[in-house]
Amino acid sequence: MSAKKKYSYDIEAQDIDFRRRVSLRSLTNMVLMTAGRNADENGFGLLELQAEHYTWVLSRLVIDMERFPTEQDSLSIETWIEHVGTTFTTRNFRMRDGAGTVIGHAKSSWAVINMQTRRSVRLDTIPAMQQFIVNESIPLDEPARIANVEGEAANSFIVKYSEIDVNGHANSLNYVQWLSDCFSLDFYRKHYIRRFEINFLKEITYGDRGEVHRQMIAPEDYLFQIETTEKGTACRARILFEKATNKEAGK
Repeated sequence: MSAKKKYSYDIEAQDIDFRRRVSLRSLTNMVLMTAGRNADENGFGLLELQAEHYTWVLSRLVIDMERFPTEQDSLSIETWIEHVGTTFTTRNFRMRDGAGTVIGHAKSSWAVINMQTRRSVRLDTIPAMQQFIVNESIPLDEPARIANVEGEAANSFIVKYSEIDVNGHANSLNYVQWLSDCFSLDFYRKHYIRRFEINFLKEITYGDRGEVHRQMIAPEDYLFQIETTEKGTACRARILFEKATNKEAGK
């Protein structure tokens, strides 16, 4: 058991996009896998909670990257719990490339819900978490609340079997996919993601239909809102891009 631990990942073919850089979905997946592995090792992972009819749910996440890894890279992610409140806990992440250079950080907010009532439970019901708090911050603020979005629909979806996870709702990575698909290949040839933020508001379940609304608030800065026919606003997000250099765009 370790309050602060580093996990290493090889960059596989399924992790990269057409530019041979790790996709936002894959990077988010590695961050969430890191959280799960550390929680498992420290005795409050998903299986332990589900034995008591509880489960973890991700509330907010922010990822800020100097650069995304490429197919030639390896990636290590260091994680620890910084804070445990009444109903939410904050987990930090520090990302390094194969040379040991810090290339990004992430911060997440998690809650525990009762799987039967779908309501949050107090985190003092998991006293083991307290011994794994590390009083170390990263250069990111707590994931912030994202304002209401007024934009046109840029993508739509219907939740299918393959998008449902063990908690019975659409996996968070599908939200990332729906958001990422709001832009064309040509746009991605000319831009790289610098920062990603997401607020999860409501569960999306099998058969739900929805649209992703997109609003540009500044050049290269976009807000998103996932609206479902059945449940209304389910998620808000933000992606901040930076322009690729002429050399990068020409690859």
